[in-house]
Amino acid sequence: MAFFTPEARELIDYIADLNEKAKGGFELTSCLKHWAGYGITTKEELGEYLDACVDYADARPEQDSVTEYHYDAPEPTWDAVSRHDSNEGW
Repeated sequence: MAFFTPEARELIDYIADLNEKAKGGFELTSCLKHWAGYGITTKEELGEYLDACVDYADARPEQDSVTEYHYDAPEPTWDAVSRHDSNEGW
């Protein structure tokens, strides 16, 4: 059985609470080694890190995943199936 410091236990519990609130959506890893790689060892540090991520995303609304990475970009004229069929020579 692994021994966790009170701060580590609090961080694990905090992550579990956030993941429960996500209800199957985006979930955070509870791997303490992962978070330590970011310099995060306490609940407060993780909260500050996540707040900074939100602030960064809010400051750059023009660079969302659709425009930056072309995810779900509008089809020019054909639907995806028709384009796929034409590429396959069907």
